[in-house]
Amino acid sequence: MDPETNLATIRKAVEFLNQRNLQSLLSLFDEGVIRHDLTDAWGDFAGTGGAQEFLLALQRGAPDLRIVLHDAFASGDKAASRVTIEGTHQGDLAGRPPTGKRFSINQLTMYRFSDDGKVVESWQLADLAGFDAQIRG
Repeated sequence: MDPETNLATIRKAVEFLNQRNLQSLLSLFDEGVIRHDLTDAWGDFAGTGGAQEFLLALQRGAPDLRIVLHDAFASGDKAASRVTIEGTHQGDLAGRPPTGKRFSINQLTMYRFSDDGKVVESWQLADLAGFDAQIRG
């Protein structure tokens, strides 16, 4: 897979998430996509059905959720990104009951892409300690 195409997919994913365009976002994932949450902040999922449940839970937990893409790099079938996740904690999120507080946390993600340019697998490392400090503070 072309690294530039993979980077374009990451940029589209951020755009679709910020637009709440769930169907377009899900079209970027392989049907068998697997997500690994390295801090157990948001939870793992498998398949586009699991991805949809995860994304809807994010929207319920922070209806104003916004992703800011700072960096993205790609080589071969892999890519990595650094983002900031911002929002207001208005519903259950990462297993934490709503607090009504604003948060802004960093997340690193590694992606693996299929030959047809879809996300097959991802590994996320979110600043869960930072999230907890902000919603408790």
